[in-house]
Amino acid sequence: MRVQASMGKVVVAGGSGFIGAALVEVLQGSGHETVVLSRSGKGPRGSRAVVWDGKSVGPWAAELEGAMGVVNLAGHPVMDRWTPAVMEKIRSSRVETTRAIGEAIASCQTPPTAWVNASAVGYYGDTGAAEVSEASPAAMGFLGDVCRQWEAAVDSAVAPNTRKVKVRIGFVLGRGGGALPLLSTVTKAFLGGPLGSGRQYVPWIHVKDLARIIVWALTEDVHGAINGTAPRPVTNADLMAGLRAAFGRPPVPAAPEPLVRLMLQAQGLPADVVLGGTRAVPAIPLGLGFQFEFETLAQALADLIDDAPRAWSESVPDQWVTESR
Repeated sequence: MRVQASMGKVVVAGGSGFIGAALVEVLQGSGHETVVLSRSGKGPRGSRAVVWDGKSVGPWAAELEGAMGVVNLAGHPVMDRWTPAVMEKIRSSRVETTRAIGEAIASCQTPPTAWVNASAVGYYGDTGAAEVSEASPAAMGFLGDVCRQWEAAVDSAVAPNTRKVKVRIGFVLGRGGGALPLLSTVTKAFLGGPLGSGRQYVPWIHVKDLARIIVWALTEDVHGAINGTAPRPVTNADLMAGLRAAFGRPPVPAAPEPLVRLMLQAQGLPADVVLGGTRAVPAIPLGLGFQFEFETLAQALADLIDDAPRAWSESVPDQWVTESR
């Protein structure tokens, strides 16, 4: 069911980042005015940037008055050295920004129609080969705890006239950021083998489809948590095979798990960030009729990789990528 909302203003917190830039582009292509909240006061081209501190209600809150929607993507990167200070920053940068937006909505005379807040598939933890949907429980551990607190900040906000959606974002593939540029560089250097067993699942999504899901959540009668992942998660081995095929590289031996653990330890990261996996599927978006543009990894890589050898790229969909069902 489509919510009757006119093409209006959408406020995007954290909109100056990789995902935010893609979202702003899709919103503007749909005729929406975009206002980006950022600490630097800078935003993607075509958007109006407003300074905020990500912690407290300030003059920026006036932008939410009468807005069609607000989207919160703010959060410190997880792939940073996990010192106690950084772990607290990972948590607080998500929870505090969410609480601030909730307080700003509560102060509005005419609050936004919809509030879409980021969460992450880290909510589910390492699920092995077991498939998980939005109905699956949260995991124990640091990332599971962060996601629970993050989502609780949305749920506890007093916003009776604003529809709330939490998007549990997966492994985002895109040219402008995320892991794909690094993985592409590694693969082109003939180092693109699986990590450890390679059996850990990667709940990937094309950045354009993620932006489209967020816009869909703003305009459709959707409530609660949804998974921002593609319909067909793949294993790490499948992901690396797809990249090797796209770049015309031969098979490469897997990086032994003990070596991967040592490398991650040297970077101050827990092993589960890379060696764990989540087989998350977007059950609610699919059930409500959302149409993915990039359902398979092969389709996504064909769109994102421009410098692939032509003969190899044409063979990726059928011969070189084994999609995990």
